[in-house]
Amino acid sequence: MGDCKIPELLTTREAAAARRTTIGHLANERSRGLGPPVARIGGRVFYPASELRDFILSRIVDPTRRTG
Repeated sequence: MGDCKIPELLTTREAAAARRTTIGHLANERSRGLGPPVARIGGRVFYPASELRDFILSRIVDPTRRTG
């Protein structure tokens, strides 16, 4: 099988807790094509931990940088 690494998968509840938001907010993001990538397995939604981490890190804002 080789060295296939299976990502750690978080449930919607776990992902919402990690982002300090609601399950409904995550569902809204998914329906609008926003938010981190998900894995759909057997009708359930999971968030790969690495994708969730990358999503959060990509939204860090440097308050000393001004835009516009």
